[in-house]
This record gives sequence, structure tokens and C-alpha cells, in this order.
Amino acid sequence: MEKLSQPKIKYIKSLQLKKNRDAAQTLYLEGETLVKDLVTFFPHLVLQLVMEESSATEFQASGLPILIGSEKELEKISQLKTPKKVNALVSYPKTEAWDEKSKVLLLDQIQDPGNLGSIIRSADWYGIKHIICSPNTVDYLNAKVIHSTMISAFRVNIHYQALAPIIEKHADHTFGAFMDGTPFEEITGSQLKCLVLGNEGKGISPELQLLLNKRITIPRLGQAESLNVGVAAGILLQHFTKS
Repeated sequence: MEKLSQPKIKYIKSLQLKKNRDAAQTLYLEGETLVKDLVTFFPHLVLQLVMEESSATEFQASGLPILIGSEKELEKISQLKTPKKVNALVSYPKTEAWDEKSKVLLLDQIQDPGNLGSIIRSADWYGIKHIICSPNTVDYLNAKVIHSTMISAFRVNIHYQALAPIIEKHADHTFGAFMDGTPFEEITGSQLKCLVLGNEGKGISPELQLLLNKRITIPRLGQAESLNVGVAAGILLQHFTKS
């Protein structure tokens, strides 16, 4: 075990900026449940454990390097209102290329970290291995996104690229989620290959709408104006993954 030094504190704090995270290809993640799952399922990505000394005994058997810090030191480097006692420095997840044979979610300009986190977690639940985000979608390596997915962000391959070429190439099997469209129960799972979900307030961008000739919707039975995109994703994914 090693004491948390001032240079290390400065380094960890610097990872709160995306440019520094990207340069280091490293995340600082907080919380015992999240860290335990990472140690269990992705130990090769865990660079160092960072925790109070009282929590260290439980993790010594992992063989991973441990940095010990005081409550005040952990508070300095925390991004949370309530700092956690068990944290970790973790390498960026490795992503595999989409083979274009499996089903994929296409996310257009999702801005809320919580919504993106919910969608990634739901995709993991339903066995979706790839999500492709438009370049202006919130960064999935944002700490808020990662914490809301737990370790699903390490299981699902998240890509950032233009969506238009994918929609054009797979037009016959690509459906956009809209307020109006064919009720999802009337579309067989085998017809669906690519599912497009749009921005929380504006929906799917006009330029992509022009490319989408197939629309899917969740029939409204009550009076709510709309569904949260994370909730809509969960409903549609259950149908999307049926063969």
C-alpha cells in the first residue's frame, strides 16, 4: 500500500476535465459497488485502487496496487457531494467495431448524462452490444454517465460517429422513434436492425428525419405529453431484441 501524495491528488483532480481524461485514457471512478464489480469483471482495467485505510483489507487479496488517503484527501478529489471511501483509477474501456450484422442503437444528440446512462444499462440488460452516438451526444465517459450505468459502460461498445451514413446504408431495417408512427407491437423484431432515438427536447434532428422512412412509436393511452428517452428506450428495447 502507498500513501496518496499531493502530485497524485493533483493528477486525479485533473481527470475531471475531458481533455485530460482523453490524454491519459484514464477515469477516476467512485463508490464501493462500482469498484467491486470492476475488480471482479474487469481487473485488467483497474490501474490503482484509491481508498481510506479502513477499507483496504478487503481489497488486498485482489493484488491490485492500493493508494491510501484520508477522508479529507478523498474529499478533495471527489466529484460527488458525498465522497466515497472506495474508488479507483481505471483505464478507458476497449471497444470492438460493430460488425453490421448485430442490432444497434443509434443515439442522436442525447444530452443528459442520466438518460445516456439509463440507455446503456438497458442495452446491456437486453444484450445489445453496440450503441452508436452522434458526435454531439454527451460523452459516455463522463463520470455521471459511468456511475449511472455501473459497469454496463464497460460491457457495451459505445461509438461516436455520424449517423447518416448508417441510416442510409440500412434504410430498410432502420426505424426512428417518434410520437407518431407505427405502433411497435405491429413491427416484428426481425424487421428492426437499427433503432434511432433522438434528443430529449427536440427529438431526432431534421436532417436525419429526412433519411428515415420508417417510424416507430409507443402508443399513448393516457395524457402525458411525452416519455423520457431513457424510459422509451427500455420499452422499445424489449421489442427490438425479439427475433
